[in-house]
Amino acid sequence: MLVDSHAHIDTARFESDREATIQAAISGGVTRIVDPGCDLLSSQFALRLAKEHPGVIFAGVGVHPHDATTYTEDVEAQLRTLAREPEVVAIGEFGLDYFRMLSPRDVQRAVFCAHLQLARETQLPCIIHVRDSHDDVMELLRAHGQGLRGVFHCFSGDVAQAEECLSFDGFMLSFAGPLTKQGNALPDVARMAPLNRILVETDSPYLIPKPVRSRRNEPLFVTHVAQKLADLRGMTLEEVAHATTTNAVRLFGLGEHNEAL
Repeated sequence: MLVDSHAHIDTARFESDREATIQAAISGGVTRIVDPGCDLLSSQFALRLAKEHPGVIFAGVGVHPHDATTYTEDVEAQLRTLAREPEVVAIGEFGLDYFRMLSPRDVQRAVFCAHLQLARETQLPCIIHVRDSHDDVMELLRAHGQGLRGVFHCFSGDVAQAEECLSFDGFMLSFAGPLTKQGNALPDVARMAPLNRILVETDSPYLIPKPVRSRRNEPLFVTHVAQKLADLRGMTLEEVAHATTTNAVRLFGLGEHNEAL
């Protein structure tokens, strides 16, 4: 039994076979999926999917840094309302992305802090996106994120950066498809991270793991990430599945929604 802690199954790339994709994941042992919104509309859609699949899909609500310029007082108010729904288990996906820079840096930083405040108000965990922005994320978390909890989704840094992320007691690291590929420091991070502070995800439909040959990632493929994590840590897939599922249930409160299991 696995939890895909981050999958955008609300996107148009699943429009033609969304239900079949969800059922394939369940049949393959991926029994719960967290779908984080990237803007107001996708947050609303993620919540709708969660209501349609109780105990299987759970929603996050937030605005991705690429769309930070769309964040207004009205959007914030609507996200706050959505966050009251029991199927919403996180604030996010939000963060800083200095790689593509689709929103100005100062806007991204302001919206990042607004999400931290929303997480504090709602007492929900954060799903944080970090790309080429580690130092700024750490700075803002130290200033505004004390006492919060959450996950650095699709972690892509090195051991030193991982240690800095884990210095925030309530936060976990999540591994995705890049863990299965060469040319990064993730194997070392995967070995050093405490077992009770790690999650697995797909970031579907992106970041297809090896050895999958597909044009689109999907929740079922989180098994490959978990298997790679098991290999690196000298564990069985079952042991990693149990640990990461326990961590996801603890972080997101998924244990309260088991109707479909």
